[in-house]
Amino acid sequence: MRIVVPFGAGSTPDIVARLVAEGLQQKYPTTTFVVENKPGASGNLGTDAVAKAAPDGSTIGVSIGGPLAINTLLFAKLPYDPHKDIVPITQLVTQPSVLAVNPGLGINSVAELVSLLKKNPGKYNFASIGNGSLSDVPTLKEAGIDVEADAWNGLIAPGGTPKSVAEKISKDVSEIIMQPAVREKLATQLMEPVGSSPDALRARMDGEIARWAPVIKAANVKIN
Repeated sequence: MRIVVPFGAGSTPDIVARLVAEGLQQKYPTTTFVVENKPGASGNLGTDAVAKAAPDGSTIGVSIGGPLAINTLLFAKLPYDPHKDIVPITQLVTQPSVLAVNPGLGINSVAELVSLLKKNPGKYNFASIGNGSLSDVPTLKEAGIDVEADAWNGLIAPGGTPKSVAEKISKDVSEIIMQPAVREKLATQLMEPVGSSPDALRARMDGEIARWAPVIKAANVKIN
């Protein structure tokens, strides 16, 4: 069984995918579970690989809000349709978004960081998960709406995967991520397990599109 991750090794989705693979391997020892990293195109490449796989339960994937929702607003054309080509299985985890700096900068607050950047334009670089993430569009607070946004990822399957298969995988994986040992490993990355139903993950995806559509339209943000 293949678990596709649309980001590189060591990324949040990759960490979660490997915990899921380990749990599934223990539950089904006669089946081999392989994590396959396919990074690129803001997560679209790996998510598309899941969308185009055979809908027989042999391929699932771990993706995030960008490829599953927000990228439908940012990209003029995606190689897959998240509504038709993706079957949601379960929301795996939620995680706060964090701004971090090298301690060598001697920065202790956001105000100090902003001041440093303004005094030295073009001097400092920053890392993010790329286009389609929260780093690339205005926050809702910037748009005048007082709300917090979190990072999340979900387990998905190819479009056409039978509902019974999706529900079985959802049940198995939800049990795995709720295990104390797995929860402890997730906590080291500030992640909390969710383990929602397939319908709940679909609602989360649709909710993200509805939430970000007016913000992205107002800011006129487009990637291609």
